[in-house]
Amino acid sequence: MTRNQRGLVETCFEEGQYESGIAVLEQLRSENFKPPVSLVRQLFYIALYPPPPSLDHVEERDLNPASPSKGSPTKPKHQAPKMTFAPSVNASEAAQRLLLSFVRTNTPASLFQALPQPRRSNELPFEGDDHDSVVAKESLCIKDAKHCWAILKEGFVPRIRVSQPSLLAGKKKRGKLIADTEEYVEENRSNSVLAPVAEYACLVLLWLVELFQRDESLTSGDGSVKHSPLLLLQIPPPRSGTGLRWEADAPLDIVFYCVSQSQPQRRQLGFELMALLIGISLTAEFDFNMFLEQVTSRLHSASPEIVQTFLSGFHLSQSSQLFKLALCRKFLSDESGGRKPSSRRPKPQARAVRAARGTALAREENLSSSSAASFSTSKISMPPTSDIIHLLTGSDGRTSPAILTVKKELLISYAYLQQIAERRDAEWQQIATDGRLEAQVNSVFGGESYAQQDRDALINLVRVWAMN
Repeated sequence: MTRNQRGLVETCFEEGQYESGIAVLEQLRSENFKPPVSLVRQLFYIALYPPPPSLDHVEERDLNPASPSKGSPTKPKHQAPKMTFAPSVNASEAAQRLLLSFVRTNTPASLFQALPQPRRSNELPFEGDDHDSVVAKESLCIKDAKHCWAILKEGFVPRIRVSQPSLLAGKKKRGKLIADTEEYVEENRSNSVLAPVAEYACLVLLWLVELFQRDESLTSGDGSVKHSPLLLLQIPPPRSGTGLRWEADAPLDIVFYCVSQSQPQRRQLGFELMALLIGISLTAEFDFNMFLEQVTSRLHSASPEIVQTFLSGFHLSQSSQLFKLALCRKFLSDESGGRKPSSRRPKPQARAVRAARGTALAREENLSSSSAASFSTSKISMPPTSDIIHLLTGSDGRTSPAILTVKKELLISYAYLQQIAERRDAEWQQIATDGRLEAQVNSVFGGESYAQQDRDALINLVRVWAMN
């Protein structure tokens, strides 16, 4: 990007002409055009800027009305118009569209630099931005966020409260109108729980998912497990500088929030993000057991409807179905043992030192290469059929809609993995064809009225499995 081109965009932003600046960036967009990190960060800020509050609140343009005692009442037209540098709804939508266009034409690594970098000491410089515009200054909150998931949270970007503008020393200076910014707190919201994804941030979440999916597709052809190295970098490294990454609470909050929504598009975003998380959980740099514990704990506290929605949304891929199988097994094992995971965050286990502290930073940088995170085949393995039957018929007589849902999904995933396996379990084939599996399904699901539909569907599936 030439200096003149960048200056044109920055001038538009300094004057509050956000849509014009975004239009210039859209015209320049191409595979060979690399937008500056600071401008991409400002696009994030504009895209995440909250829309005007509801009509029962005062809008930004109506704040601090001129006092009727000041000025001549006979000359209202000569009052200077108040200015606001708050991005409009149209500007936010334009920024969201441009960001989605960038992720489809530019490399994920170049755009990733504009996101927060969890606990990294080698941050990139801010490219000499002199913060002339309001959005340049305010967008620094994105740079300083804990991770990329934090910027999606409701209330992360506060509204700009604009006071009556004044000129510095009575002189007009481009972009130097004084504006006060303070956090906007709506009435009756101080004690409410803020959503992990703001209503107006869903398209930015879509942008993140598409960015990590594209990164995954670009790095999945080297023989290692299919995963996004950039997504792995958004999981904070251990504070000690050694050991495996494991802090996935923030993205899991988003996954389960999306799954709980009524809109199919938002639920699908949760499923896509979960598939990405499963990919990095299977790498050698991630603590798989800790991740499995985190997801299982959330399932135990979820409603039966969320459990059903969540488990039915897993991708039909080997890695996703293997993880789902491990998840169902752990859930049912916890139930049969009469114990549920604590609602408190699980503590990571102590591990041997993997590398000297001085090389920890270099190892983190290497995660962005496709060969750094190799697949650990011991993390998930196919259990024998006898283990699946034991979990299906177990739980010491205790049952519930959630337990039966997990048992149903356990059978479906195991059958799928048997179908795509190079060598099928002979015992599975035998019980599917001799009627024993159908009898066990009827016994487990037939005793509860709410499970009749699942029983009928599973019996039909068992008969199909017997023919294959």
